[in-house]
Amino acid sequence: MLSIRGIRWSGKKGKPVKLLPTGPIVDAFKEYINNELPTRFIDTSTLQFISRKDLFPIFQDEIASVTEEQIQERIKSFRSDPFATYEPRRATVLRQIIQEIVQYVILSHRWDDITGEPTSQDLSGGKRHVARFKKLSQFCKTSSKLGYKLAWVDTCCIDKSNAAELSEAIHAMYKWYANAYLCIVYLAESTSYEDWVTDSWFTRGWTLQELLAPKRLKFYDKNWRQFVPAGIDDDRKSDAILHLQKITGIREAVLAADNSHGVHGRSFWEIMSWASKRRTTRTEDKAYCLIGLFRISLTIAYGEGHQAFSRLVEAVSEKNPSWDLFAWCGQPSLYHFALPSSPASYSVFETGIGKDRIGVQDFTITKYGLSMKSLPPIPIELSSIVAPEGHRKPFLVNLKPRYDAKSPRRYSNLVIGCGATRLNTIREARQLAVCIINHHGTRSRKQGKLLVGKEYICFLLYSEEGEDDETTWMKLTTDSQLRISCLGPETASGDTVVRATDGITLPLVTTFIRSSKSSTW
Repeated sequence: MLSIRGIRWSGKKGKPVKLLPTGPIVDAFKEYINNELPTRFIDTSTLQFISRKDLFPIFQDEIASVTEEQIQERIKSFRSDPFATYEPRRATVLRQIIQEIVQYVILSHRWDDITGEPTSQDLSGGKRHVARFKKLSQFCKTSSKLGYKLAWVDTCCIDKSNAAELSEAIHAMYKWYANAYLCIVYLAESTSYEDWVTDSWFTRGWTLQELLAPKRLKFYDKNWRQFVPAGIDDDRKSDAILHLQKITGIREAVLAADNSHGVHGRSFWEIMSWASKRRTTRTEDKAYCLIGLFRISLTIAYGEGHQAFSRLVEAVSEKNPSWDLFAWCGQPSLYHFALPSSPASYSVFETGIGKDRIGVQDFTITKYGLSMKSLPPIPIELSSIVAPEGHRKPFLVNLKPRYDAKSPRRYSNLVIGCGATRLNTIREARQLAVCIINHHGTRSRKQGKLLVGKEYICFLLYSEEGEDDETTWMKLTTDSQLRISCLGPETASGDTVVRATDGITLPLVTTFIRSSKSSTW
């Protein structure tokens, strides 16, 4: 028996029989295809399904051609982490080699609800079922011309009648787009960059991760023509990125980054702001389409409705507790007053008010309410009310901080719009307060700091109890994000100190906000 480059040959009378390649790369290959790749692909030439287990025979010659000398040479030139030990470097190099061998192209598109999309059952019968699905046929034809054997489309490469397979696909979708050698984006409503503003691909929930995860994107118009010349392997390296930034609201630095291993260094609020204006057909998908962006696991349970988004926020808070989970406004969740109802509750992310803030990080969400370490709630009182100017217009309520000789004024007034129900709650409350959630940090973990002239996000709170040191609060929702400015302490003459370098250091206290029916609309 003779072994050449990992291939075993044997035979009689000089007639060799090629056996399967052997060696560490084979083990790495099988581990990769079983754990990192989709369940099935489409053969771009035959339009037949290819399962994961069928990939090894297809690529065995390429696998066998990899020599140990080539592996060692790649390890020597390894630059991703020069401090990594030999085994992690070798594993990374083997993975890179395998990804270069098993190249597949993946489609990102807007589902057509009118003409329908092909299912796994449509393709299981073979080519005769595909002719009527022009998008799928053209995608496979385009992929084949580009030299790819394997293609993947979410509509037909997932058997949605199989709950276990559907759950795996939803959790692994971000990874599958990241592992694809190329992602083709089909814009069915566009022929020019000017059309991108109205193309529904930019409004869908699932296409957010499909924009960010892939290493390479190529945009095609409705006639299957490329927007960017073929010489550029990733359209985000062209002028297209300027259009993407304008339409999506995602900064160029994020769009141009390698996000294949996750969107790192971006806050919860910033990621949610990208999703805030996107829609999904199924209510649960508002949460499920964000699983990959936050790198969390979530039980898939279609039929649970809005509860899916509440579970998503709670899961993120357990993994990475941060004040900006609470930087929302509008309708609260039906399942917990402290959580929002959807991504639409988050406004456009602002670097100036969202960055470099420590804020509330120590908190606990239970069915009884929200307990958190925060700056002391700021007492406020009703100052004036402006009646609505027209039908269904809100009351404009002016709230001002309470202060006296012992508590000099340090904060701006607030104006909120509200309906009659919330106005009555404000009028009847024995105490009103606002609680700042995004203060600055200090050297002490027991204190927080406010800077003069800076604006802060806060909750509007009320209580039916008298004043004491252990007040239990309830939260009132507001139509827009509620903010208050730190003005600095007043001097004896009444002049306000406004030096931006000044700061007010305050102790952190436990603030408990109880769940109540009045905390909703």
